[in-house]
Amino acid sequence: MTTPASRFWSRVNKAGTLAPMLGPCWTWTGYRDRDGYGQFYSQGRKYPAHRYAYTQLVGPIPVGLVIDHLCRNPACVNPAHLEPVTHAENMRRSEPAMRTHCIHGHEFTTANTYYRTASSGGVRQCRACNLDAVARYQARKRELQAA
Repeated sequence: MTTPASRFWSRVNKAGTLAPMLGPCWTWTGYRDRDGYGQFYSQGRKYPAHRYAYTQLVGPIPVGLVIDHLCRNPACVNPAHLEPVTHAENMRRSEPAMRTHCIHGHEFTTANTYYRTASSGGVRQCRACNLDAVARYQARKRELQAA
């Protein structure tokens, strides 16, 4: 009879892509969710694969902390690439938070950046893009009123 741990490790490729200064990612080859995170089912329960690997090889995840992928590969289950951090720290380290420019090339500076309310996710916005969008909206509104 196979154990949950043996089923889990049979779905891990330890010869994965090389993460700079961290070594190889151990890539989850089983089911992944739409964001690329591995999902492991055991005894009728679903576990995020990286959390399962961490608890199996390192120990319990401290209460109130989440696991951050230092390699930025959501399919990685290598515990050397996983670090328990607060949710806030995990968000600060996220790819969108690391961007220096908006999608239209405007730099995120103090003067050109504002944050939407927490109820909308606390998303960082570019003031220049917002001004352009408002101008387009107002021009379209004037066109419709003139017609």
